[in-house]
Amino acid sequence: MKKISTILALALCMLIGQSAQAKNWQSDTLKVIKQDGEMVFLILKNISNKADVKSMDLSKIISGIEKNKDKIGEDAVVVHGSNKSYNLKANGDYYYLSALSNKSNDSFTVRIFENTTRKQLEAFKEDAEEEGINVKYTNLQIVDGKIDAISMEVDCNDGFSGNLSVTNIPESGVGFIRDYSADADAPFVIGKVFDANDDSYNWLSNDDDYSEAFNKESSVTRDDKKKGIDYNHDFEFMIGLNNYLNSDNQLPDNDNAVYSLDPITSWTYGLNSVHEVEFSPYFKSLFQFGLQWYNFALADSKYQIVKGAEEVEFVDRSADLSATRSKLNITYLNAAVVPMFKLGKKNSAFRFGAGVYGGYRIGSKSKFKYEDDGKDVDKNNFHLNSVRYGVKAQIGWKGVDLFATYDLNSLYIENRGPELNAVSFGLIF
Repeated sequence: MKKISTILALALCMLIGQSAQAKNWQSDTLKVIKQDGEMVFLILKNISNKADVKSMDLSKIISGIEKNKDKIGEDAVVVHGSNKSYNLKANGDYYYLSALSNKSNDSFTVRIFENTTRKQLEAFKEDAEEEGINVKYTNLQIVDGKIDAISMEVDCNDGFSGNLSVTNIPESGVGFIRDYSADADAPFVIGKVFDANDDSYNWLSNDDDYSEAFNKESSVTRDDKKKGIDYNHDFEFMIGLNNYLNSDNQLPDNDNAVYSLDPITSWTYGLNSVHEVEFSPYFKSLFQFGLQWYNFALADSKYQIVKGAEEVEFVDRSADLSATRSKLNITYLNAAVVPMFKLGKKNSAFRFGAGVYGGYRIGSKSKFKYEDDGKDVDKNNFHLNSVRYGVKAQIGWKGVDLFATYDLNSLYIENRGPELNAVSFGLIF
């Protein structure tokens, strides 16, 4: 098959040529001519409404033809455009697309019961993506193997979207149905829409094209134009390793400094509340608020970290004690803004971005451990800067992200400690 860009260019040229000649607009909206088993070009003609051309997503339609061409016979296959779905069937060397399917069973259904497993929920999500439907579980609570509460957002990417949030799932289950049939009474329903004994559904008729909530715990909308901004909220856990760079942008252990760190036991971890503002399927901004803990473990544990009168001190205790561990713990209240770009519309698509962050120190203490389980703990400010700020990079795929941060200001107050800029990297779940 020729590249889609070539196909679209030919289609546009033929549309211009045909529009001047066609006087009687017919019902079929698109034809694809085959030659030696290969689709060579599109003829956009006999369009019932010229505006329908704008509602087509030709790349999706061509993909749908290629995917289903061996299955297409007298029965039609439904393919999805930008704002409409089309009934696709073959007649000899021609493929025909009518405006909507005339079959009564062209629908996609997700039905969730109290005992539906997490694995099954993920399978529903993957099946929906195959149909061009995005499903996102914004809240899921499973207790003793049963769903205690669930919230999810559904976007059919054809003008229909909705959400549900329920507790105490009824015996008949909850979920949604997208009915692609041309004569569908309810093209899209979501929530408690199933009868107890079968897969049929109930709906509330109204004059607003089913744009109202079907029950108090779910809602559904149909918009001619999707909203440009979407909002989601989630929590994330981060874990990684710490170090810091000196004024020459080198690790202190290169100079065997007393404050050099053990990079394997210097951990950072945190918990964030993440507010996601999606401006388009390919761009969003993450607003992260939370707590982060830093552990700076000295490479040489014989040095104890203490607050001197004028500056932080690293005191050699090897003469009187056999030390086993010496570290500084710092807790920050953090906020970050990270714009992210996605290389696809799916939530699991590869993503990357960079932003800025700031933090306020709300606690700090040193721990000095020595033989016979001895331990000295000192809660103090150690001449640390109260505020930190820096830059953050983040890349991810599916449910895991990698992060890296670099503090632009020094860990210690100027002239009160060594000039060190904290760095960290790790994983976000």
